[in-house]
Amino acid sequence: MSNFIIHITNTNINNDGRILKEMKSLKTFCQMNNFEIYGVGIEESVIKEYRNSNIDLNIYTCKRKFSRIFSKLKSLYHAITFFELFIYTLKYALKKKPRIIHCHDTLALPIGLVVKFFTGAKLIYDAHELESNKNLQSNINSSVIKFIELICWRYIDLLISVSPSICEWYEENLGKKRNVIILNSPELIDNSNQDSRKFEIRKKYKIANDETIFVYLGILSPGRGIEKYLKVFSRDDIDSHVLFVGWGQYEELIKSKALESQNIHFHESVDHIDVVNLVKECDYGLCMIDAESLSDYFCLPNKLFEYCFANTPVLASDIPEISRVVKKHDFGMVCSNNIEYIAKSVNEMSSIKKEYSFRNIEELSWQDQEKKLIQNYNFLLNN
Repeated sequence: MSNFIIHITNTNINNDGRILKEMKSLKTFCQMNNFEIYGVGIEESVIKEYRNSNIDLNIYTCKRKFSRIFSKLKSLYHAITFFELFIYTLKYALKKKPRIIHCHDTLALPIGLVVKFFTGAKLIYDAHELESNKNLQSNINSSVIKFIELICWRYIDLLISVSPSICEWYEENLGKKRNVIILNSPELIDNSNQDSRKFEIRKKYKIANDETIFVYLGILSPGRGIEKYLKVFSRDDIDSHVLFVGWGQYEELIKSKALESQNIHFHESVDHIDVVNLVKECDYGLCMIDAESLSDYFCLPNKLFEYCFANTPVLASDIPEISRVVKKHDFGMVCSNNIEYIAKSVNEMSSIKKEYSFRNIEELSWQDQEKKLIQNYNFLLNN
């Protein structure tokens, strides 16, 4: 009997924190049960094995041979990318004959379905978002994704989703399915035997100890509330500071605004093992989402949990899942996503300095997500 598990994606696994965390969590489980776990993705480089946090992960990448020639023709580019990954993965999977094929996002799903037909593998669909209703997604792409999900749905053995509302949407629109919620929680690393890195944020940006610092973590791009933050913290009635930590297309805009306002600051992105240490030097986290799609509206972004496990209260959007988690676990305030409400909430949090309980946050931890993932793998392998 085959003892292989394969994760497949149309992205570069080496840069996908969620896939890496899942594979690392499953590695010990696989070793205990005499399984081997592999990851197959695609990028424009040679096939290589990836090592992460001193844990060997068998990750292979398919080199683009033809798709990059058509990079300016998006539809053709995506189609050729899919077929390159399809051929590469199919040859690899038919050789390994996996017991489980774990598909990350929709474009990997047809590949997983073909592997299931040829090998009898159990099929997992790991939807990292509400795939057919994402921000800036064209109507054609949305329709293609809906069609793929509809065709594959009856053959899926387990649906993994990132929030309860997204899971409910799939069940209401495609039918009941065994499912599990795996949150985008941070992987907490024990640095107790190491010197914790100190960023000295207040000293670096000349911020007094009695002044309040709000921090934004993540990609600096549209749809993440950045334009609103810049307007809020530029106002004369706001005394608090905002620190942007990350990279992206708004980086130069933020730097230029920082020259105009003494309350706006930019910090380059930091390694994931240092995120918690940096956030702890700030007073509050920012997690305002421009809910321009259902995927945004139902999201639970990883930075929400990074603030939580840094014990840093959050100011977040009053949208269903984010609001539910923040209120249930009492680690911040939610407000409507417009400039006046954000400004009012910033001033309120800065002046009141409320103590939050951060109650029962262990159920949000990656350790808890890992247990759920392994339980469902056990179920698939034994049924």
